[in-house]
Amino acid sequence: MKYSIHNEEKVKEILKENKLPPFRYAQIENAIYKNFITDFDEIGTIPKVMREVLKENFFYESLSVDTIKTSANGQTTKILFKTKKDEFIEAVIMRHQTWRITLCVSCQVGCPMACSFCATWKLGLLRNLDPDEIIEQVYFAAKLLNSEWTQLRNVVYMGMWEPFINYDSVKESILFITNQKKLNLANRRITVSTCWIVPWIRRFTEDFPQTSLAISLHAPNDEIRWSIMPVDHTYPLVDLMKSLDDYVAATNKRIFYEYIMINGVNDHIKLADELGKLLEWKLAHVNFIPYNPWEGTGWIDYSATPRFVIEKFQRILEKYWVVSTIRHTMWDDIDAACGQLANKKEEE
Repeated sequence: MKYSIHNEEKVKEILKENKLPPFRYAQIENAIYKNFITDFDEIGTIPKVMREVLKENFFYESLSVDTIKTSANGQTTKILFKTKKDEFIEAVIMRHQTWRITLCVSCQVGCPMACSFCATWKLGLLRNLDPDEIIEQVYFAAKLLNSEWTQLRNVVYMGMWEPFINYDSVKESILFITNQKKLNLANRRITVSTCWIVPWIRRFTEDFPQTSLAISLHAPNDEIRWSIMPVDHTYPLVDLMKSLDDYVAATNKRIFYEYIMINGVNDHIKLADELGKLLEWKLAHVNFIPYNPWEGTGWIDYSATPRFVIEKFQRILEKYWVVSTIRHTMWDDIDAACGQLANKKEEE
C-alpha cells in the first residue's frame, strides 16, 4: 500500500522503519514545499537508497488534471481534477487586479445541500474528500503560480462544498497549508464558507479563531431561505445568528455574508431593509453575487438581478452601517458556476 507524500506522520514512520535519520524529513519537506520538486529522483539532497524508499511507499498525487481552462482576460484559471475513483472536482485560481491571488478549493465530490441556484447540487453528494485530496489542490495551484513567478496568497473553501460536513478533513488541510514548513499560508488569509451548520460553527470558533468565516446567506428571512436552501429547515436564522454572535465575541473577526442576487426571488427592495436590520451593529460584510445562469437551470427559470437593483440594496445597507461589495465576475467564458465543469464531464 502506498501513502500520500503529504502524510507527514506516515513519512516519518517509514523513515524510522528503514533506520533513516529523522533530519532527512526536513530535507524532503524543503524539496517538496519550498522548491516544488514533484519527482523523488530529483530530490538531490537525500541519498539514493532513501529516494527508493520514498518511491516504494509514497505517491505525489491522488488527483490528476483532466482539464485546465483560463478566461480570455487571463484573470481566472479553472482546473478540473480527476480522482483515483474516476470522479471530478474543481478548483479555481483568481488573479485579482490588486495582484492578490486566491484559490477556491473543493472539499467534497458534489454537495448534499441542494441549493436551487447552484450547479453542484446536480451531482448530489458522492463522498467527502480526504485531507490529501484537498491539500493537493492547494499544492498544484501554488506550484503553478510559482512557475509564473507569482505566489498564492489566499485560499477559500467555497468550491464543491459543504466544508463543515467534511470538517475533520478541512481542519487537517488548513493545519497543513498554514504550516510554516509546508505552504506557509497565513491563517487570516484562509476563508471557510458554510451554509451554516451551526454546531460546527461553534467548533470552528474554537479551532480556528484567526481563520475567516463566510456564511452562505442569500436571504434575510427563513421563508425565502427555505424556498432556495433546504438546510434552513434544520438550522433556522435565529440559531445561526446566535452562533455567529458567539463567533464574533470570541474572535472579534468580521463575518462575510454571501448573497446571490436572483431576479424576483430574493432581490425585492424591502428585503434590503430586512437585511440591514438583521446585520445592524454587527461585524459584517455583505458580498452581493450576481446570479450566474448555468446549464440545466431552464426549469427553474432564474435570472440575474439588474445591477442598478443591487446598487439600491447597497445604498439601503449603508443606512444601517453595513459594508457591502458587488462581486466582480471574472470567468463567464469558462463555466463560472461551481460544479459546472464537473457536471459536464459526468454527463459526457
